[in-house]
This record gives sequence, C-alpha cells and structure tokens, in this order.
Amino acid sequence: MSDQHHHPKLAESATTTGVIRSGERSRLFWVLVITTLVMVGEFVASKLTHSLALENDAYHFLTHFVTILLSWLAIVIAMRPAPPDKTYRYWRLEILASLISGISLIPVSAYVLYEAVDHWIHPVEVHAGAMLGVAAIGLLANLVSAALLHRHSKHDLNMRGAFLHMLADCASSVGVVAAAAIIYFTKWNKADPLIAAGISILILGWCFALVRDSGRILLESAPKNMKVEEICAAMKTVDGVLEVHDLHVWTITSRMYALTAHVRLREDLAVSATEDLCKRLQKLLDERWEINHATLQFEVAAGEALACEQSPSGTCAAPKVGDAHHGHSH
Repeated sequence: MSDQHHHPKLAESATTTGVIRSGERSRLFWVLVITTLVMVGEFVASKLTHSLALENDAYHFLTHFVTILLSWLAIVIAMRPAPPDKTYRYWRLEILASLISGISLIPVSAYVLYEAVDHWIHPVEVHAGAMLGVAAIGLLANLVSAALLHRHSKHDLNMRGAFLHMLADCASSVGVVAAAAIIYFTKWNKADPLIAAGISILILGWCFALVRDSGRILLESAPKNMKVEEICAAMKTVDGVLEVHDLHVWTITSRMYALTAHVRLREDLAVSATEDLCKRLQKLLDERWEINHATLQFEVAAGEALACEQSPSGTCAAPKVGDAHHGHSH
C-alpha cells in the first residue's frame, strides 16, 4: 500500500484566493465608510422625527458596521502569514465572521418587533417629511454598498453575509421610504410600526439562512453543491480504481474545498504509476467540483471489492463474512 498526499493546485489556489480577498478587502473598506456616515445621520434623524422605522434602519446600520468591520478584519488576518501550527492559516475566521453577522441581527430584529407592537398600540406622531429625506439618502447608500459587494457575494460566504446585511438594509430603507410616503399623504402613523415589523420578519429569515450555512461549514458538512455519493461514483470510473471508501469532503473557507478518501486499486502499482493515477483523480475533482486540496490513501487487495460503505459516523461498515481482510487505519 502506498500513501500519497495531494494538493491539487493548492499554491495556485492560495495565490488566487489572496488576490480575490485583496479586492474584497478594498470594497469592504469603502462600504464601511459609507455605512458609518449614514448610520450616524439616521440615529440623529430618528430622534428628531420620532420614527421607529428610521430607528430600525439605524440599528441595522449599526449591526452592519460591526459585521462589515468583522468581515474586513477576518480578511486582513486571513491574508497574513500564519505560524506553523495554523496549517490552514486563518481562513476559517471568515466563516466565524459570517456566523456572527447572521446572529447579530436576530436580537435587534426581535427588539424592533417588540417596539413595533408598542407603537401600534400607542401611535406616535412622525415627522414624515424629514423622515422621507433621510430614508432616501439611506436607500441610495445601501444600493451603492450592495453593488460594491454583489460580485464577490456569489462565491464567498463572508462577503455574502455582508451583502445580505446590505440587502436587508435596502429592504429596510425601502420600507422606511414607503412608510414616510404613506404618513405624509394619509397621516396614518401606524404605517411606521407596521412596515418596521414586516422588515424585521424578512430580515430574520435571511439571518437564519446565513447561520445555517455558516454552521454547515463549521460542522464540516459536505458542501451543499456536492453529493458524496456522486463524487465516489465518479472517482470509481477512473481507470485503475476498484473502490473508493471512507470519503470525506468539507469546506475550509469559501471557494476552498478539501477531500480525503481511501482508494483501492485493481492491481499493485509502482509509485510512478500511482502518481499518474493521482493526477487523473486530481483533474477530475478539480474540474468537476473545484476540490483543490485532496488527500488520497491508496490500498491494494486481491479479489472482489469489500462491502465497505460510508456510515453516518464517517467510518466503514464491518466486512461481510468471507470477505478478504479489510485493513486500514482511520
């Protein structure tokens, strides 16, 4: 049996990731500046206009400020050289930042829901004109910030967390503008808490989705776009492979996937031959699933394939009676 430790395009992946993260860091910095200016303005305006929806928007900007700051710091730290014991550097900080991003809005949204109920029961007069002007500025700032983050949010969970915060505040700003318009033309002050509550419920749904996705990565679940059974079946189609078992695939950070597996060969091969087989498996994994960090352990055994199936615990089932000896360590 021969052991091979493969890092398909790992150096290239790390370099590409560094370039991408550098662009993300720059965009996050400018979003941070915009967020700070609008946040301060909305807090002041909410007190002057007595608008709960505007105050809700300002609180969202506050959580966005903290979230974006965490996302920015996560990228800055992740790009720094890591000590020898940090074999995956600090990439996981980005996932922790996205988790905090999702969690941070939950209590704020719950608080605004509570306030909305109170304002519905005890309506407060709102100065709709000033509220409308400030909300329009906030909406414009959110649209600019969301545009800056949109491209990177498609592939990076950390950036998706920041982008979702921007979308949440865009929705909040639209709601504030709508509430201000309704109050201005109809004098119905209850529109303010009603729209604030609706926005909070919408944001809560986004938060739970982000927390779920971050949790999947931290629990080292298989990526959502990959099925372990399909990967195993595809690897078995490579010439020379008899069986693949004890296969694990997980996400290190956004767009950086890792895989380990035991690969049984149809016949005993020289080291040079296994290296060629590794390159073919590497190409398959990289091109089809973008798995760029794979560790494969090769095994050789005569006869038919063992009845070894992956169990939920990640270990192999015991071989059936009459099967050849199944010997590998975990």
